[in-house]
Amino acid sequence: GAREADPPSRSDKVKAAMERDASAYARELRCADSYLQAVWQILERAGLLEDTTVLISADHGEGFMQSHHSDAGHGGAVYDTQVRIPLVIAGAGADALPARVGGVWSETAIAPTVLEMMGMPPHPLAGSAALQSIIDLEGGGDGDEEL
Repeated sequence: GAREADPPSRSDKVKAAMERDASAYARELRCADSYLQAVWQILERAGLLEDTTVLISADHGEGFMQSHHSDAGHGGAVYDTQVRIPLVIAGAGADALPARVGGVWSETAIAPTVLEMMGMPPHPLAGSAALQSIIDLEGGGDGDEEL
């Protein structure tokens, strides 16, 4: 008779699970993108877009074992897939910032950056250095830095 197929190995099961997770993550990103597009359109239709700054970031990256590291999931790792996060600033005041910022910076720079963009004085609870200050200290700011 016909020979039964060997059961999947543990590595095959892990690989299949990671592919499912990556696919689900991509669907979540597309969903979030559609919501952001809707918010942008609402602001535009209401005539508020030119007076509004939209900031999008994340608290951590996500690893799907695409590197040689075992970087599945999130938390407890310091690989690029975990620590290199997006920071998108668009709308009013965003043109004063470089298009891309390289180097190392902290999310604690976000609140002072927003305050600075709004022309407001620094707040003691908002962090210590605005992103523009960090860029200036590192000698960057021409917009050509790699992330």
